[in-house]
Amino acid sequence: MTILRNFLLSMALVSGAESLADDPFEERIRPFLQTYCIACHGEETQKGKIRLDHLRGDMEDRKEAELWARSLEAIEFGEMPSDKADKFPTKAQARLVQDWIAQSLDRAGRKVEDKAGKEGYGNLIPHDLLFSPAESKRVVNAAARLWRISPKALADIVRGARMVSNPFVLDKPHGNFRDFKGKYAFNSLMAEQVTELALAHSEKEAKNARKAIVMMKEKGSTIDEANREAIKRHCHNVLRRTPTEEEMEVMMGLLKKVDSELGVPFGLQAVYASIILRPETLFRFEGMGASDDDTGLVALSRRELATSLAFALTDLAPDGNLLRAFQNQDLPPREILRTEIRRMLDDENRPTARNRLLQFFQEYFDYQKAEDVFKDQIKGHRHWAPALVYDLNALVMQALNEDKQVLKTLLTTPEYLVHVNSHRDHGNPLAYNLPPDWKPSPKPYEFPKDQRMGILTHPAWLVAHSGNFDNDPIMRGHWIRYKLLGGSVPDIPITVDAKLPEDENMTLRERMRVTQAEECYKCHSKMNPLGLPFEQFDHFGRFRFLELDKPVDVTSKIVNSGVPEIDGEIRSPFELIERLANSTHCEQVFVRYVFRFFMGRNETLGDAKTLQEAHQAYVDNDGSMEALVLSLLSSDSFLYRAKPVSLAKVAP
Repeated sequence: MTILRNFLLSMALVSGAESLADDPFEERIRPFLQTYCIACHGEETQKGKIRLDHLRGDMEDRKEAELWARSLEAIEFGEMPSDKADKFPTKAQARLVQDWIAQSLDRAGRKVEDKAGKEGYGNLIPHDLLFSPAESKRVVNAAARLWRISPKALADIVRGARMVSNPFVLDKPHGNFRDFKGKYAFNSLMAEQVTELALAHSEKEAKNARKAIVMMKEKGSTIDEANREAIKRHCHNVLRRTPTEEEMEVMMGLLKKVDSELGVPFGLQAVYASIILRPETLFRFEGMGASDDDTGLVALSRRELATSLAFALTDLAPDGNLLRAFQNQDLPPREILRTEIRRMLDDENRPTARNRLLQFFQEYFDYQKAEDVFKDQIKGHRHWAPALVYDLNALVMQALNEDKQVLKTLLTTPEYLVHVNSHRDHGNPLAYNLPPDWKPSPKPYEFPKDQRMGILTHPAWLVAHSGNFDNDPIMRGHWIRYKLLGGSVPDIPITVDAKLPEDENMTLRERMRVTQAEECYKCHSKMNPLGLPFEQFDHFGRFRFLELDKPVDVTSKIVNSGVPEIDGEIRSPFELIERLANSTHCEQVFVRYVFRFFMGRNETLGDAKTLQEAHQAYVDNDGSMEALVLSLLSSDSFLYRAKPVSLAKVAP
């Protein structure tokens, strides 16, 4: 909550309040409670056994402070007021109360967990502020990071070494992004594994280098000259730079010491391993460039920018072409970034950057986990999830190649690519309700719009967001709440056993009635209505009209979603998808997720200008993903970091 706690000025501007009153509790907070809270948490009714009408704003009282802290989180996650309430505060009114609670708790020395910067909690930053013109004047306030390189980059560095498992392996996304700020540590076990890999790789490289050293000696070079050349070459291969003279002297000293004790070529092997084990090899550094005392920002150095761009678009360290481009002192870094981004995205011979765009959509829609969802084989249908994922990858790549209205296309297209002969599956057409004798074609198959529409009705996405033996409307609604509406749902309390009753005579919707209990529905009201329309499909992703010989009910009613154009009666999943696809709000939320993937962190209010410009670039270029990424990766949020507090200019 630290970030939210510092937003008082913005909140005052948005709400139209010049300042908090002399007695803010009596002037603003108590009326807020009376209007929006007491009906459910007063003398007569205490939902959730919570009563708020007796609060005095006394944070020195431990029990009252705990109640305020619970209320703060409930407001942030949208639990309060309940969706069944008669009145709802404006976002500005709610933020004013949030800020008062947070500041009051802070003044009383009561710590409130700051979740806004953590993985999975980025939506806690108010969306309307991020896209408010008033906030675009803010400067970047994200701190520099020491960031572990990717597993792909590590494998590239130690290629040739036998690797049972990559010590830098990333978690599967499952709702979030794989490579993210603060998600991974570098521990002693990793250090041991990386050291073993470095030694194994260096042993082979040192033996190969000996051949070149012998050839140089035969041509008249001294052994020192030959060893220096071998070290220089390895530095270029690993660090992409020439070692300084001081570094060279240290490495030559190590080489001679080890050779004298263990013999040739162990000295060269030790030096090669030491190069791999250097911090600059295993980590990405930020914030080593020049600082600006007026803005309080630190510019990333040109080498840091090359490294950041390479990892953003290739997941690898920068190659020679990229490093040479940033050595051009005649061009400003932002111009070089834009040129290189276009070059990398348009390189058909090396489509690594375009594959990174595909990776974003794989993690954003989280459909690859379909391969992890076990399904029993049933009569008449052969389920093979990798084939479904393959099909959806092809659909995403087709949208990226066309690069027009990418998000809307992926949400609404009736055209699917069905590669029946991919992998080993030949029952794949059944997942799409195609007849068994359907003939495969490289051309897209166009479904009626009342049967299939975009990724959210694609079998791969439906299977990924299902259980082993049944659908999961809660999971599907949760995805829409987070990834398209930009909302949040509180964590499941540890005291709750979140299971539906087992009854083979009841449909899933009927079994889900238990979630309508008062203590459950404050959270489930944010997911169930969004997920239930997708009961139009079974857990294999097949279109259906019946469940247990009963007509499938796909209707729903969305209330207080935070996006007015989404609210209302829903008669089918296709109607819901159309509303989502046509929403500017959802499009902006999508931009926020693209930001998180390529920046590796949550956005803050200091990124408002970046997000607004990126969304405008997307709109101005007819929904171009390339234009969106180009804007983000050449923005201030990419180029600068906030100056560390210890280095900041302090007034005397």
